[in-house]
Amino acid sequence: MSKKYEKLGEFLDRQSDPSVRLSFDQIEEILEAKLPKSAHDYDVWWSNSLVEGRQNEEWLNRGWQTTEVNRKAGTVRFIRTGAKKNDAPRPAPVPPKIVTPVDTDALAHAPVLPFNDVILDCEWKFLGKVSIDGTGSLVFPAGGSGPGVYRLRIQGDGKNRIYVGESQDLSRRFRNYRMGAESQRTSRRIHLLLKDVLERGEGVEVDVVAGNSMLVLNGLMIPADFNSKAVRCLYENAAIVALGQLDIEIVNLQA
Repeated sequence: MSKKYEKLGEFLDRQSDPSVRLSFDQIEEILEAKLPKSAHDYDVWWSNSLVEGRQNEEWLNRGWQTTEVNRKAGTVRFIRTGAKKNDAPRPAPVPPKIVTPVDTDALAHAPVLPFNDVILDCEWKFLGKVSIDGTGSLVFPAGGSGPGVYRLRIQGDGKNRIYVGESQDLSRRFRNYRMGAESQRTSRRIHLLLKDVLERGEGVEVDVVAGNSMLVLNGLMIPADFNSKAVRCLYENAAIVALGQLDIEIVNLQA
C-alpha cells in the first residue's frame, strides 16, 4: 500500500527545511490522487506507529514524522527526525555456522515416550464478519467466548490473507483488536490492518475452533482441551503449517 504514497515521500526528500506544513488538498495534488475518507475522519491514519505496508511507511522510512494534525482544517505538519531507515549502517555479514547433524541412528531410544504419533482433528466454524461502526470502531461478531483458536480471513488489495491466533478468552482477544492499544504491539498491528481493510470496503471474516475436536495421541483418542495453552498452540501452529500449502499470505509470518 505504501507505494501509493511514494510521491509524497519523494516530495519530502526534496525539502531543505526541517519541517513543512501541507494541506490535505496539497497532498492530493502531490499524490495525483484523493486521500481516503479515513485520512479525513481519523487521526490514527496519520499515526507515526510504523506498520509495514501502510501509508506512514513512506514518510517514516525517509526520516519524517507527522505532527499538528488538524483534520477540521485539513492540514498536517511533517518534521524531519533523522536518518532514513535505509541509511542505517548494515552489519557485517556473519559467516554461516557449520553444524554437524547428530547421528540419531547411533543413539538408543529415549526411556520415556520414545515414539509420538499425533493426529489433530478439527473443524473450523464461521463465526461472522468484522465490521466498522459509525464511530470508526471495529465490531466483532458475537459468540466468540471462552478458550479457542481463531482465524481472521482478510480480503483486500486483491489478495487473501489469514491471521491465526489462540486465546484463553476469545472475546477478550477480539476486544484487544478492537481497542488497538499502542502498548500492545501485535493487537495494534492487527487493529490498524483490519481498519484499513474495512475502511476501503473490503472484508474480514472470523473462523473459530473451540470444541468438538479430538486428538489422537499414540493411538489413544481424547477430546482436545482448549483450556490448555499447549493444546491451543498445537492447533494454532498446525493451522499455520496447513495454510502454507496454499497460495495464501499468512499475516503471522510478517510480524
